[in-house]
Amino acid sequence: MSIDNATDKDWDEAIRNLASKKQIGGSHYKTLKISPTEYVYANNLSWNLGNVIKYITRRKTDQVEDRVNDLLKAKHYIDLELQMVYGRDADGNDIGPYTIETKV
Repeated sequence: MSIDNATDKDWDEAIRNLASKKQIGGSHYKTLKISPTEYVYANNLSWNLGNVIKYITRRKTDQVEDRVNDLLKAKHYIDLELQMVYGRDADGNDIGPYTIETKV
């Protein structure tokens, strides 16, 4: 498609084909006004906080166990952010700077 002779239909098709308009593997973000990925990028969030947003916004099913599992995953990423960025444990206690342990 050339930008010079694109029709409204061409533009609509191009927009529908953008990666940000597609969801692979389910429909648990389809009802949101903004996708978690767009929110994370727009707000310059870290990997850990981006995963928190992802897990607290998705609705795979109405099953309590699915929701509890997603909330536990979000909590895990909050704990990782506390540890890796702020040097704190899950209770907020100072544990010192985070260092990456390499495996030999």
